[in-house]
Amino acid sequence: MEHVIIAGAGQAGAGAALKLRELGFAGRITLLGAETVPPYERPELSKGYAQGAVPFEKLVVLTQEAARAADIDLRLGTHVGSLDRAARIVRAGGETLAYTHLVLATGGRARRLTPPEGWQAPLLAIRDVSDANALATELTRVSAGRRRAVVIGGGWLGLEAAATCRAAGFEVHVAEMSERLCARVAPRWLSERLATMHLDAGNTLHLGVSPALADGRSVRLGTDLVEADLVIAAIGMQANDEVARGAGLDCEDGILVDAQGRTADPAVFAIGDCARYRHRGNMRRESWQNANQSAAAVAHLILGQEPPQDEPDWFWSTQFGHAIQMLGACDDAFEQVERAEPSGAGVTRFFLDQGCLRGVIAINAKRTLGMARRFVASGAAMEAADLANPETPLKDCMARPAA
Repeated sequence: MEHVIIAGAGQAGAGAALKLRELGFAGRITLLGAETVPPYERPELSKGYAQGAVPFEKLVVLTQEAARAADIDLRLGTHVGSLDRAARIVRAGGETLAYTHLVLATGGRARRLTPPEGWQAPLLAIRDVSDANALATELTRVSAGRRRAVVIGGGWLGLEAAATCRAAGFEVHVAEMSERLCARVAPRWLSERLATMHLDAGNTLHLGVSPALADGRSVRLGTDLVEADLVIAAIGMQANDEVARGAGLDCEDGILVDAQGRTADPAVFAIGDCARYRHRGNMRRESWQNANQSAAAVAHLILGQEPPQDEPDWFWSTQFGHAIQMLGACDDAFEQVERAEPSGAGVTRFFLDQGCLRGVIAINAKRTLGMARRFVASGAAMEAADLANPETPLKDCMARPAA
């Protein structure tokens, strides 16, 4: 009987197990998770979960009961120690397990700061539910006079954490080494919008600085020295690729795969945050969407089926009540067209490359972005003047053939 072992019981790993059953896989599925809690989604950890608005049960994607019902052997608290590709076995939890297909969904771990001697303030990162629990505890202490938070890192996670702290009543300082927020993943227009949101909410931004923990509770932010009651390091992720690297698979802080998640070993795949995609310049795709898409692609491959067509990258964030979504390629070099929502509450930015729609950013404009999906996916030629007019439906913005 075929046996699929999935190493890593996060959203991607659980998604692969469930998709295999959905597609009719009749063999054994063993899902190994290092954490002791069932597989869960991460996006709400820094937001609703830490604030106490979203219970953990709402984040869970596969309970033990559901796993048993689907005949998935879910083993929690089980760390995969090594992989022998020649023998097709993994060693995990004191056992040796043989596989016909191995899916590496090992995710990653937060990069953390090492506090100097004598450091006194809580120093957190946000990656898993235990990190979010620690943040939730600190948020409750603001009423006891612990009122200043420093967030190191002005990417998506750092900004969400900063918004959460501000909502809890903290005075918040955001430190970012780049000259603008989310510079690695967002165009300048969105960086400026994000900065305005945070400044309007009362947060202080320190851009183009190299933060450093000083002594006691002090954080040096350029020429400023800030006394912190809480420090959150949102400085990226390190892939858990040690097992793959130890087995001789190509890794670069992540496991190198093709567009569908294949490694150089035809029996081994990698999905989710631990995968780096060769066709995208060895880039990782750390998102809720990629966890699901990569899981589905590999499930199809294992069953000998053609994987679904890749969808345009999609990311969302919620900060200060604003719903921010980014779809496709939103390059600074593209022609950009802005469209105000008829209600006046939202705005959409379209990104055109030689007249073809490549990306969309929507702020408080979910419906517009939803309607734009198929046009971005097809790279449809669009009329810029029509896109700018909120009274013109998107379907009527397609370029008209020359007379």
